[in-house]
Amino acid sequence: MPLKDVKYRSNQAILKLYDNGVEQKYKLIFMKSLRTSGVEDDEDEEQLRISLDGEKLSESIIRSKRMIYEYAYCNQWDFFFTGTLDKDKYDREDLDKFHKDLTQWFRDYKKKYGQKIDFLLIPELHKDKKSWHIHGLLRGILPEHLKQFEIGDKMSDYLVKKVKNGETVYNWSAYQKKFGFCNLEPIKNHSAVCSYITKYITKDLAFCVKKINAHIYYCSRGLNRAQIIAKGDCDFAMNNYDYENDFCRISWFVNNPLTVEEIIESFYIDSRKFLISKVLGAKNETI
Repeated sequence: MPLKDVKYRSNQAILKLYDNGVEQKYKLIFMKSLRTSGVEDDEDEEQLRISLDGEKLSESIIRSKRMIYEYAYCNQWDFFFTGTLDKDKYDREDLDKFHKDLTQWFRDYKKKYGQKIDFLLIPELHKDKKSWHIHGLLRGILPEHLKQFEIGDKMSDYLVKKVKNGETVYNWSAYQKKFGFCNLEPIKNHSAVCSYITKYITKDLAFCVKKINAHIYYCSRGLNRAQIIAKGDCDFAMNNYDYENDFCRISWFVNNPLTVEEIIESFYIDSRKFLISKVLGAKNETI
């Protein structure tokens, strides 16, 4: 059967470059099966609406965490953001309206100030299991629109402790006026916050968003993605993996040109070719 007619190929590998403009690293994924068209390319376009079936739910959570980490790592961010809804201004149980109004508000911000706000946001339920708030990463807010919290300002005990310890936390008064209380913490460790944000993706969240036909995360258009360097049959020898389950095995590599070139050369040549000029520094070179 011709390759183009094969829906899935078994024992496939993908090599991806994660580059945020400051740091680079590579992810080598060995998969039991892979769509010929590239499942990695298609999954995020549908925003991963979660299935309630047990096994599919677990797989979807893993994919969501992977996509969120990719968006988080491959872009530079200014703040870790927490935004709530004031019950006197909004129906805190209406996540869909919250999402639509917030993203429109971001678009209006760009029209008014000429500054795009990039975002990667994850909804979370309050302890009452009804009201929503959001956590996530933001980039692009003009500095003059933020005010640092000080002792005596109205804030949670959690923030009071941070401010007393000398940590910098900002209030965004425009958001507070429109939606409700918020806080923004400057990002100090990019890699750490990328891992931390994926912890908000839980099975409980997946069930809740499915019930209301919502998304498990929201992100702005045009965010950088990891670059697929190579994909297909690969015989690169590995003894240990950073992560392994029933569906895939994953290893991470720092930007070592010799190791990366060795991995690329271990992919078998077939009808699908991948540009590797960014890795080897050569234009129009293919495998």
